[in-house]
Amino acid sequence: MKSFAKYLWRRIVLLPLIGLICAAPMAFAQDNPFAPAITVNGKIISNYELKQRIIFFSMLQPNQDATKEARSSLIDDRLRLSAAEALAVEVSPEDLKAAMESFAARVNLSADDFIKALAPRGVSAETFRDFVQSGIIWRETIRRKFLSQTKVSEAQIDRAITGGIASGGELKLLLSEIVLKTDGPNDAVILANRIKGDVTSSAGFSAAAALHSSAPTADRGGQLEWVGLSNLPPEIVAKVADLEPGQMTDPIVSKDRVMLLFVRDRSTSAGEVSGAMAIDYVRLVLPPGSDVSRIVATVDRCEDLLPFGRGLPEEAIQRETIAQGAAPGDISAVLDVLDAGESQVITNVAGFAEVIMLCSRVPLSEVAPSRDDVRSQILNQKMALRAQAYLEELRTQAFITEP
Repeated sequence: MKSFAKYLWRRIVLLPLIGLICAAPMAFAQDNPFAPAITVNGKIISNYELKQRIIFFSMLQPNQDATKEARSSLIDDRLRLSAAEALAVEVSPEDLKAAMESFAARVNLSADDFIKALAPRGVSAETFRDFVQSGIIWRETIRRKFLSQTKVSEAQIDRAITGGIASGGELKLLLSEIVLKTDGPNDAVILANRIKGDVTSSAGFSAAAALHSSAPTADRGGQLEWVGLSNLPPEIVAKVADLEPGQMTDPIVSKDRVMLLFVRDRSTSAGEVSGAMAIDYVRLVLPPGSDVSRIVATVDRCEDLLPFGRGLPEEAIQRETIAQGAAPGDISAVLDVLDAGESQVITNVAGFAEVIMLCSRVPLSEVAPSRDDVRSQILNQKMALRAQAYLEELRTQAFITEP
C-alpha cells in the first residue's frame, strides 16, 4: 500500500514539477531578448531583432502580415550578408547615410526625422539602419557577381523599342522542354550534357525530347505554348531570359529531375505605347551594274548597309525616321511587310535598283527613345531576375532552425 501511495505521489506531484522545470528554459528563451529566435546557417536572429522588425514592418506595411514578413525578411538578410561576405562586399558610411536619406525621402522626411518618428513605437535607429544596409550590400553583391555575365545586345534594344517592352510590355518565349527524372542527378546530368552537345536545331531537340523526356510534352517533342517571363519561376527566368531562338539552357538541376529548355522563338506583348508608330529605315539607290544580291546577302542591320553608300551622291543613301505611312507609296508598301533588319529590293521609276531596309519601329513621340535608357532598363531587369533566382537558390540551400 505504501508503494502504491509513493507511486501516486510521484505521478501527481513530481511529473508536473518536472514539466515546469523543463518548460522553464523555453519560457526564459522566449522572454530573453538576446536568445535566438531563428538560426540561419549558424547565424542567429535574436528575439529582439525579430520584435523590432515586426514593429517596423507594421508601420511600413499596415495591411500586411508583419510577423510573417519580418521573419522572411530577416532570414533573407542573413543569406544576403553571407553572400556579401563571400565576395568581401562592404558599404561605406557615406553610402549608407545617402541610402537612409533616400528611403526617408519617400515620406518627405530626412533620415533623422524618420528615426524620430520611429522612436515612439520603440523602433531603434539601428533597426532602420540594418534594414537599409542589407539592401545596399545585396545590390553591390549582385553587381559584382553577375554584371560581367549580363549583356544587352543591340538586337535586344531594338526588340524592346519595337515591341513595346521598354514601355511596359513583357517578353514572351516559345519553349520546348526535356525533363529527365532521377533518384540521384548525376546520370541525368551526364545525359543532359550529352543532349546539349549533340542537339543543334529545334527538330533535333524535339527528337531528343520524344526519346528521353519523362514530361507529358514528350509526345509532341517537348513543345510548350507561349509563356510570359512573369509566369516562369525565377530560377528558370534567369536561365532563359538571355537566350536567342535556337539556343538551349545548360542542365537545370533540382532534387528529383534535370531539365533542358530550348528557345524556339521570342516575342513581346504590347506595352503602354500611346499614339502612332514611327519607322526608322534606310534607302540605298544603287548605280547600274551593282551586285545587288551580294549586298543584300551580307547585311542584316542598317549600320551594315550604310557603308555601301560611300562614294555615291548624297541623295543615293538616306536614313530617316518618319511616321508610319508617311513614306512614298512604293516604299511604304515595302516597309509595312518588313521586320527590323530585313530588306527588300525594288526598281524605281528611273529603272535603278533600290535597297529598302527597316531599322526599327518606334513609338512616335516628341522625344525619341534613348537607346542608353532602354539599355539600362533591360540591364536592370536582367540583374533583378538574376538576384531573385540567386536568393531563391540560397534559400533552398540554407539550414534554418527555430527553438
